Amino acid sequence: MSEFEFNMALSAPQIHSVYQGRARYILVESDEGLKLQLPAANFRDFVTADGIHGRFRVTIDASNKLQALRKL
Repeated sequence: MSEFEFNMALSAPQIHSVYQGRARYILVESDEGLKLQLPAANFRDFVTADGIHGRFRVTIDASNKLQALRKL
């Protein structure tokens, strides 16, 4: 398994399509500069009235499947 950390700052209008389920993926860049395409549905628990803001850690298995997404 691999773990990657990244910062996210998306405003409420930017995250609107994620909350409604229209966006399937969110593209983030890890601290190491690796671009990760993560399922948007996994971010729904982190949506607030202001959008999604914070630092996150994602765990990915050997098959590149998301195992865990945590807000730090």
